[in-house]
Amino acid sequence: MSGGRVLSVSGLSKKFAADLRRSLGYGLRDIARELGGRRGAPGLRSGEFWALQDLSFQVAPGEALAIVGHNGAGKSTLLKILYGLLKPDGGEVRLRGQAQAIIELGTGFNGLLSGRENVAVGAALHGLAAAEAKRLLDEVVDFAELEKFIDAPVQSYSSGMKARLAYALSAHLKPDLLLVDEVLAVGDIAFQRKCMNHMRRYLEGGGALLFVSHNTYQIQTLCSRGLLLERGRIVFEGSAVDTLSHSFERRALVEPRGARSLTSAGSIAVTGIEAAPAEGDEIRTGSAMRVSVRYRAAEPLDVIWGFSIWSNDQWVCIAGDTDVRPRRIAPGEGVFTCTVPKLPLVGGRYVMRAGILDAATGQALATLGIYDAPEPLLVREPPSAQGNFKAALNQLVNIDIDWD
Repeated sequence: MSGGRVLSVSGLSKKFAADLRRSLGYGLRDIARELGGRRGAPGLRSGEFWALQDLSFQVAPGEALAIVGHNGAGKSTLLKILYGLLKPDGGEVRLRGQAQAIIELGTGFNGLLSGRENVAVGAALHGLAAAEAKRLLDEVVDFAELEKFIDAPVQSYSSGMKARLAYALSAHLKPDLLLVDEVLAVGDIAFQRKCMNHMRRYLEGGGALLFVSHNTYQIQTLCSRGLLLERGRIVFEGSAVDTLSHSFERRALVEPRGARSLTSAGSIAVTGIEAAPAEGDEIRTGSAMRVSVRYRAAEPLDVIWGFSIWSNDQWVCIAGDTDVRPRRIAPGEGVFTCTVPKLPLVGGRYVMRAGILDAATGQALATLGIYDAPEPLLVREPPSAQGNFKAALNQLVNIDIDWD
């Protein structure tokens, strides 16, 4: 392994068979081949597909790498191979030091044993002396806040309690590489924040992190780099922010605009949303912006409409409003419009969502950007001495201030 790398992955590939019986048969043949000193079949056999194909990347001490992609892209398979739960069909994984994984709830736990006993088993498997095992138990119980339940069987734990125990145990074993899957999503907000702060300190101490999550806020907070996976291949590699932006752009290409906007009766769909400057060629901070929402209706309806502006990671709703005045629309195509007289957004990239609701009940009849890709919004801001401060603070909006 090259100097300064905790993890080096080269040409990593993994294939599966969709049919269980065929998968078991291929597995037996591969075992027989290996026992005979031969390698397994290099290509795909009938019914097989590549879950991962030709992945190469490295992770250095103190570095957090985000693994981004839709469900089924191969993220969890990658983590399981790195942790040794799955054997790759090709390529090489080189790890310097020890790895711990938080991949699936309950993985590595014996449900019949108590939380205390499972921690003791973990300590024994890592060869900790009695004093170290006692210190580990104290740290895990304190961090997971499970004092009242540590002697209860793990099978009686809720999903959130299992997540607490899993993270606390894996993290406090002080690995060189920590593999974290979406499992933290089941924890409450306070515990997620606690884990995030712990991971920051872990990285500052020289630990390395592979982070799989759909939570774009957590990815941007923790990770400096990202990999975007699609169908088991790396399709983009760059900064965490660029990887997320690339993911949103690719999602917009494959998800037809308005494809999921129809109601069950197919009565109305949002076909597009557009933002444009009221004057000039660019949408600018502090200037007027026109918003247009296009629709297609199959029958007369009484509706209200609205839109919202979100941060580019789709994590924070910054602003928006709904025109609650009922209006009757006729069958066919139409457009709703409004004006934002003085746009408060600082310069940057955002996204927009829109919805048309039933006037009587407030029930959403059609949406854009909630179940499909949102509309990008680029805002320009004149250069100023304040710009660097805004960027450093991740500021999203301007407010008028009279400085004394």
